[in-house]
Amino acid sequence: MASADAGEITTSSQGNGLNQSQMQSNLAAAKEARKRSELDAQLLANRIALLKQEEEKAWKKIEETRTRVHKVTEVREQNEQKSAAKEEFYKNKWDSIRAAQNQNQQNREKSRAVRDAARNGLMEARQSNAARSKQQSHQILCQKKEREAKHRNDNLDRGDMIKQKKEEAKRRLEDERLAALERSREDYEQRAAQEDLLRSRTEALVSQMEKEEMELIQRLQNTQTVQRNAYEELEAALGQSLQPGMASVRSPGSGVNLMGGKVPIDTDEPRPAA
Repeated sequence: MASADAGEITTSSQGNGLNQSQMQSNLAAAKEARKRSELDAQLLANRIALLKQEEEKAWKKIEETRTRVHKVTEVREQNEQKSAAKEEFYKNKWDSIRAAQNQNQQNREKSRAVRDAARNGLMEARQSNAARSKQQSHQILCQKKEREAKHRNDNLDRGDMIKQKKEEAKRRLEDERLAALERSREDYEQRAAQEDLLRSRTEALVSQMEKEEMELIQRLQNTQTVQRNAYEELEAALGQSLQPGMASVRSPGSGVNLMGGKVPIDTDEPRPAA
């Protein structure tokens, strides 16, 4: 608009000749056109400065977000370490309890074996006393038969005793073998249950961490989308304001930035863009 006015004034002066008033009018028109150009340059400089400020704010938010993610990761790792230490403590405590129970069971079995042996000895003593009493009662009647019977009974008693002791030893070994098998089975079931519990806890923890990871990724993508939309809206707004014929002329001495504030403009000298 300013260059077109200056061209019309120059053409008119060439056709009719220049006088002093026309020269002053042309000079004033040229100065007004320069001021308008300076005003447009100042407006563009203000918009560029605002864009740079918004970019710095976005990067600052990105750094804050990264810092928070790092802190959350550290806290989660500390919690995992505490949980692992607690599980190890309870596992050791349970193992000690099981060991004490096994020792008590062994002591009870030993006591039972001692009682059984004493009972068997007493029964054997009673049987021996009865046999001796019987032998003494028959001794008066027939000493020869008594000696032979005694000898025969003694042999039978010794054989029975040996057989009984062998059977008792065999039964004791079988009981110990069965008890060892039972202890092995209980230990296997306890360890299998413990492993299943640890596996279930680990799988639940992995599932929770994967869910949290997906949520963080989704939130980051949403934030990036919002930021990108904001840049696109800003670019669209800048594109509309730069269309030909849309820039309004401001009065000398003041300008308007994108945030609604006034920016002073030197009306005598042009100011370079930032």
